Amino acid sequence: MAIDPIKSTTQNPAPDIIETITLRRATAADAPALALTGAATFLEAFTWMLPGPDILAHTLKNHTADAYTHYLADPNTCVTLAVTGSPVTFPNDSGTPVGYVLLCTPELPTFNVLPTDIELKRIYLFSRFRTSPVLDARGATIPNLRPAQALMDASVADARALDATRLLLGTHAGNLRAIAFYRRNGFTEAGTRTFQVGNQQCCDLIFAKLL
Repeated sequence: MAIDPIKSTTQNPAPDIIETITLRRATAADAPALALTGAATFLEAFTWMLPGPDILAHTLKNHTADAYTHYLADPNTCVTLAVTGSPVTFPNDSGTPVGYVLLCTPELPTFNVLPTDIELKRIYLFSRFRTSPVLDARGATIPNLRPAQALMDASVADARALDATRLLLGTHAGNLRAIAFYRRNGFTEAGTRTFQVGNQQCCDLIFAKLL
């Protein structure tokens, strides 16, 4: 018998199993999963503040498999995935993406970008996995490390490996949780930009971190 989701008394019970998180590098084969994860995490993060038609239009335009294929083909782009599961099962089971961080050549046309700058274009994680244990390459839990911090640490390491000297990112001025996270990681406010989401013109703060 079908259950009416409105009349049901079950209030989305949390899963009994605690899922672990492992980081791995994204490849071109991950583009479709990245598009889905990117769209879903963006919607989860911003549906509270943007009209439905605008956020859907933005998502359909920017979170496509072709868009991520284009990013992944650029040698100056690094995409790290947060996936469920243990690295001891790779490559037979490479996990399910539940978050990611994307580094790329800066796409900040109104900001004074320096030649050795790199942009942290996107860092997203499903809220359900914010407190999940993070595993190292051997499958052991890394003490006191949460997935969002692991993604940030990976982005900083990748930026340095690409010989960047400054890491830039833009975030909505009302995204207070994210801003606090960036400040804890050594980012300071460096400017502003306007950001189009559908027909909405939003104000982003630009933050910078010296590497």
